[in-house]
Amino acid sequence: MCRYANENLIRFFLYYKNAQFLNFRNFTELSVEFLPQINVFIGQNGQGKTNILEGLFLMTQGESFRYGDNYTFIQHQQKEAILRTQLQNLELQWDIQLQILKSKKNLILNGKKSTSAQCSEKFPVVIFSPESLSAIKEGDDQRRILVDSLLSTTHPGLQNTLQAFRKALKTRNRVIKDHLQGLSSEQETKNLLESLNPAFLKLATQVTYARIEALRAIASDFQNTMCAISKLKNVDISVEYVISGQNALEFDQNSVFNLLQKRVVELASAELASGTTLVGPHKHDITFLYNQNDSRFFCSQGQQRALILSFKMAQIVYHRRVHKSEPVLMLDDVLSELDFEKRKALISFLNETETQIFISTTDLSLPDMEMKNMKAKGIAVFNLENGRILERSVI
Repeated sequence: MCRYANENLIRFFLYYKNAQFLNFRNFTELSVEFLPQINVFIGQNGQGKTNILEGLFLMTQGESFRYGDNYTFIQHQQKEAILRTQLQNLELQWDIQLQILKSKKNLILNGKKSTSAQCSEKFPVVIFSPESLSAIKEGDDQRRILVDSLLSTTHPGLQNTLQAFRKALKTRNRVIKDHLQGLSSEQETKNLLESLNPAFLKLATQVTYARIEALRAIASDFQNTMCAISKLKNVDISVEYVISGQNALEFDQNSVFNLLQKRVVELASAELASGTTLVGPHKHDITFLYNQNDSRFFCSQGQQRALILSFKMAQIVYHRRVHKSEPVLMLDDVLSELDFEKRKALISFLNETETQIFISTTDLSLPDMEMKNMKAKGIAVFNLENGRILERSVI
């Protein structure tokens, strides 16, 4: 039976109260107050709608949901960008400041230095974006990002493991690259890799198995939300976690470790020749199956988007069931990417969530009944032009 209704009492309600941006993207200086319910940013492309969502996401998640580095975040000829926000959860309030320099970011939570891993666990956010809706037909890195967004919900504390793995991967890559550039001999490189591999393989296994467990955890929710979007009673969908051409979704942790260890040996010469690490979760892929067929090749663009939309919705349902709370939702220009039925299904789903929602769009022409339901929650509409808010209204 297809169900995604809120069956559990929400234990708390997290929301952004406000935000200030200084020298960030196209905002020289911007201050904005939000509603705890729905906030809609309207404007033509390039006016700053996505920048607001990105700034909020950066402060609590530590990285952007689209391409960008410190240089692109900071306005031209400025030395730094400063972002601030306050978040509320019942009687609790948090003050966050993010200083972005060209070489680093400094995150301050309630006056004390913090980390993105600590904030992402404390302030869960789910983002719907054109990039995420295109994850099936895009590169495997987009599908890995999609699954990694699950991990803060399914595996609290794993953000630290992810960061440790990235650091270990960077070190290992540097050793291999030094050999390719003639800075170290083959034997010296092999000796260094032998000393690095135990810690690297342990972290690689932890990240890989956490992804596998996350995919297993939301399997039933994924099925239900896809059923709801497609308006079909039974939809045959599944996911494979692919390591070196093998579906590892049913592997236990030891099996994952043994496979990775085997591939390190098998690909040792290829790594030295290529100058990079070829084994680990940064090389794995996720395959979405529709009626037992690979959706990359056997699904229309509309079906692919429905799969990813369902996956994101399943992430929200799972978070609700496990934590008795809901993550903040952000929809960056996705309503225009969906056909009428999928758009209506998404809005209907959003109306059932008890959380703060941010929407960026070029227009707000939603189905009449859905708009009526959204209005009952309270909607703040912000009209943007050239990095400025021209008008704020509540409807």
